[in-house]
Amino acid sequence: MLSILAWLGVSNAAELNDLLADSSHSSSSPTPYTPDESDTSEGSTDEPDPGPSTPPPDPTEEAFRAISAGDCLAVYDTGRGGTTSIDWSVDVPPAPVSCAGERALVRVTATDTACATSYGKSYWSYQSATTGNTTKLCLTRIYHATYCMLGRQSGDSISLGPMTAVACRREPVPAPYDQIMHITGVYRAPAGANANNCRRAAGDQTRYWAWLVDDGATLLCTTIYQGG
Repeated sequence: MLSILAWLGVSNAAELNDLLADSSHSSSSPTPYTPDESDTSEGSTDEPDPGPSTPPPDPTEEAFRAISAGDCLAVYDTGRGGTTSIDWSVDVPPAPVSCAGERALVRVTATDTACATSYGKSYWSYQSATTGNTTKLCLTRIYHATYCMLGRQSGDSISLGPMTAVACRREPVPAPYDQIMHITGVYRAPAGANANNCRRAAGDQTRYWAWLVDDGATLLCTTIYQGG
C-alpha cells in the first residue's frame, strides 16, 4: 500500500482520497450550453410587398367607356348651365337608343379626341377620381320637328340653346333663357337658306327664327311657343 502511495506521489490515504475527488470533478462532462433568449433572432414578421394595388372600378367611367362612335343617346342640355356651359340631363350615359327613333337627341361622332363645338355640336367628358383618366364623347344634336328648345331673346333677335330640350308647355325656364322655341321643321338646307324657307304654305305669315346646323347642311326652323 505504501509503495502505491509513493508511486502516486502522495504520502497517506487522506491525500489519495483528495486526489481521486479532484480527478472525478475534473473528468465530469461539461454542462450543456443552453442558449439564452437574447441569443436567438426571430425571423422577419413583415408582410410580403403585394406590389401596386389595383384601384376599384369606377361605374361612371365604365358607362362612358361603354359608349361608341355611332351610338345615339337620349340626353340633352337642361339649360341650367346658362349659355356658356352645358348641364346634361343625366350624370351617367344611359344605354344607347335607336338613332332612327324620336328619343334620340344626340349622336356620338367620336370618343376620346378633340371635338368640334360648332352650332349643334358639343362634347360630354368625365374625369374619374378613382383612375384619374378622362373619357370624352363628341356629340352632334339630333333635331325633331314638334320638339321644343330654349332661347334667349334680345329685341328682335333670339339666340338658341342648340343642345337644349324642354317640354313644350309654358312654364318658367332657367335663366338666362326666356323663351321656349317650338321646332316647326328640320330640312335639308337650300343654297342661301334663311327663315323665309321655313314657310309651310303660300301666304304663311308666321314669324320664324331659323338656324343652319350640321355645318350648314340642315335648316332648323322654329317659332316662339304659344301653347298652353
